[in-house]
Amino acid sequence: MVNNSMVIEKRSFSPDWVDSNGQPGKSDATKGLWRKGVLVQIQGGIWSMEARLNPSDIDVLPSQIPQYAKLGKKRLLDQKNKNSFLNIIGKARSAAERFGFPFVLTGSYFIPFGNIDILKNIIAKQQEQFYSEADRFVASYADKIGDYLDSFPPEHRERLEPHYPSPEKLRRTFKFNAVYYVVSMSQMVSDTADADDMYLNWAMDSMNMLRSEARDVANAVQKANADGSLDGRTMRRVQTLIDRLQNMDLLEDSSLRGAALALATDVSSETAEALKEAATDVGLGQIRAILLD
Repeated sequence: MVNNSMVIEKRSFSPDWVDSNGQPGKSDATKGLWRKGVLVQIQGGIWSMEARLNPSDIDVLPSQIPQYAKLGKKRLLDQKNKNSFLNIIGKARSAAERFGFPFVLTGSYFIPFGNIDILKNIIAKQQEQFYSEADRFVASYADKIGDYLDSFPPEHRERLEPHYPSPEKLRRTFKFNAVYYVVSMSQMVSDTADADDMYLNWAMDSMNMLRSEARDVANAVQKANADGSLDGRTMRRVQTLIDRLQNMDLLEDSSLRGAALALATDVSSETAEALKEAATDVGLGQIRAILLD
């Protein structure tokens, strides 16, 4: 869920929606940020497939439960049924992390505009799979309950049966949404300078993470080139880096992307070293020049 202390503004997520009359909040850093991308939050929900464990479920009296102990849950279906849905939601969140950067708001990712359409297509496929799986689950719901209850002694059935929702109620518990939005920190951070610092430090950390990836790729190429193990897999890492720099580098550093392209066309220890030199960490001054220009 989105933190209630934030001001959430949902808007169309094309670059055209940010203009001089429609900037969210008062922070100059956020104005620069929303010219380059948008936030996404993957929201998913399913039936818990659990119920509260009561003392009577394990044939003890409440007074027999010591104060330091707390009873947990009783499973109403095999855990693998729940995991299949969580895995689908997890794939969508992994895609958001792959095509964006974890944002300062928990559960949200900043997605550069160059990756929005790619991510939307991935999420749409995951949503389709999720709801198709939900339909199949509901259709076989009665059989799943029967098979699960039959795996226990008969005396346990009456302890579990009252907790199963109707198929109609069950179906309503399956939810999978992607919310694209921009946010103003004005209700959490009263000082505009503090809000700017928050965004600038986040942007600096994100860009340096991308530059660290570039150095890792350069090191991998140098090692593979030296020991004769250079292959297609290593070069695919170079191409992936080029794609990520093209769509995710908020600094739009042409020298960094040029060094990556040079490595792709002329694999050598020298071009790998040049990439590492171009991928040195940036400071707040460089980030400020981009987001506060």
